[in-house]
Amino acid sequence: MLNARKLAPFKYDMNEILSKSQMSESKASAFLASLIAKASRQFTKEAKNFAKTYFDDGYLTKDEFDNICRLIDKYSKYR
Repeated sequence: MLNARKLAPFKYDMNEILSKSQMSESKASAFLASLIAKASRQFTKEAKNFAKTYFDDGYLTKDEFDNICRLIDKYSKYR
């Protein structure tokens, strides 16, 4: 699960990645909100699968997708 105490730095880092992507601002905002919801309420694997759908649809490059997966792992807590 996403560590709730590190949510602000996670959002900041994600916005850095999404601002450089080709995704529109409204789509990026919706993507980030859904990704945070999945990562904090469900499993990180679900969030990565969600990001993979955007990669498969062409909204994210391979580097952006890899960076997002690294961020999810970095800001996650394991029980």
